[in-house]
Amino acid sequence: MKLLSLNRNIIALGANSFFTDFSTEMILPLLPIFLERFLHASKSEIGLIEGLAEFGVAMLIALSGFYSDRLGRRKGLTVFGYGMSNIIKPLAFFAQSSSMIATIRIGDRLAKGVRVAPRDALISASTPKEISGFVFGFHKMMDGAGALAGSLTAFALLYLWGESEGTFRSIFAISLIPGLISMGILIFLVTDAPFTPAVRRFHPESLPGEFYWLVGFQSLFSLFAMNYSFMLLKAESNGLALAMIPLSYALYNLTQSTFAIPIGKMADRFGKATLLSIVYLAFGLGALAMASGTVAGVWLGFGIYGFFAGGFNALAKAIISDTAPNELKATAYGVYYTAVGITTLISLTAAGWLWDHYGSIYPFMIAAVSAIFLAIALFMMRRHLLCH
Repeated sequence: MKLLSLNRNIIALGANSFFTDFSTEMILPLLPIFLERFLHASKSEIGLIEGLAEFGVAMLIALSGFYSDRLGRRKGLTVFGYGMSNIIKPLAFFAQSSSMIATIRIGDRLAKGVRVAPRDALISASTPKEISGFVFGFHKMMDGAGALAGSLTAFALLYLWGESEGTFRSIFAISLIPGLISMGILIFLVTDAPFTPAVRRFHPESLPGEFYWLVGFQSLFSLFAMNYSFMLLKAESNGLALAMIPLSYALYNLTQSTFAIPIGKMADRFGKATLLSIVYLAFGLGALAMASGTVAGVWLGFGIYGFFAGGFNALAKAIISDTAPNELKATAYGVYYTAVGITTLISLTAAGWLWDHYGSIYPFMIAAVSAIFLAIALFMMRRHLLCH
C-alpha cells in the first residue's frame, strides 16, 4: 500500500498530528523531571497527576464521541480540542507548583478528550476496512515522527542551553510554535465528513461482542501497565544523565514511528488481534529491561516500548473501525477510551505509591509479568476479536 493512495483528509490529519506531537513531546519528556527536580513532587504525586490526566481524557472522549455521533459532523469538535491543547501546554512556562502543572496537564488531556473520538471517526470515515490497519498505522507513524522531532528538539536545547530551570521553561514556551502550525493545517486542509446521525438512543448491545472483548483486554492490560512518565523517572533512577533522557525518549519515538506502518500492514494480513498480542509481549520485555536497573536497560526498554506504542492504540482503533457501526463509531471510541482511562488512573496511582514505599522495581516487575500473561491469553482467545 502506497502513501499516494491515501486521501487528502488522512494525509492532512497525519500532518496535523505530526506538528501537535512535535509541540507536545518538547514538553512531556521534561515534565516528570521538572516536577521532581524543580517543583519537588513525589512519585505518588506524579502518578496521581498522570492518572487524573488520563482519566480526564477518557471521560471527555466518551462525551465528545457521543455528541459527535448525534451532531452528524466531526471537524468542529476536532478543531476545538486541538486548539485548547495547543494553547494550554505552553502555559507550563509560568508554573510555580506541582498543582499548577497538574492543572495544565489535566487541561491538555481534557482537550485531547474532546478531539480524539471525532478525529478517529473522521479517519475511519475515509478508510476502507481492508486497509484500516495500514491507515491507523500511518497516523500513528506521523504521531511518532512528530514526537521524535519534538524530543530531539528538547534534547538539543537542553544540551545547548544547560540543565537549568530557565531552560526547561523556555522549551515549554517554544512549544507553542509547532502547535500553531498544526492548527493551520487542521483548519484549512481538513474537510468534514458529514453523515446522517443515529436516531436511536445508544444501548450497550448496539455495539458488537468483538468490541467488548477488545475493551476487556485493553482495560486489563492498562490496569497493570504504566506510561512514559515512570519510564522517564526510571531512566534517571537507573543512572542515565539528565541531558540524555530526552534522547532516550527520542529513541522510543523513532522506534514507534518506524514500526507503526509495518505493524498495521502485518495486522491487515495476519490479524489485528494477533499483532496486538505481540505488542503486549513487547511491553512486558521492555518493562523487564527497565527493571534491570542499568543504563543499558533504559536504552533497550525505550526501544522496545516504542514498538509497543506503535501498535497498542492503533490496532485497537483499527479493530473498532472494522466492527462498530458507522453512526456509532465515535461513541465506540469513547467507550473504549473511558474504560482504558479508568484503569490507567488506578494503575498510575498504584505505581507511584509502590515506588515511594517499596522502590522502583515492583511496579515494573508487576507490569512485565502481567503483560506477558495477557499476551499469551489474547493470542489464545484472538478469535473473539474477529480480526484474527
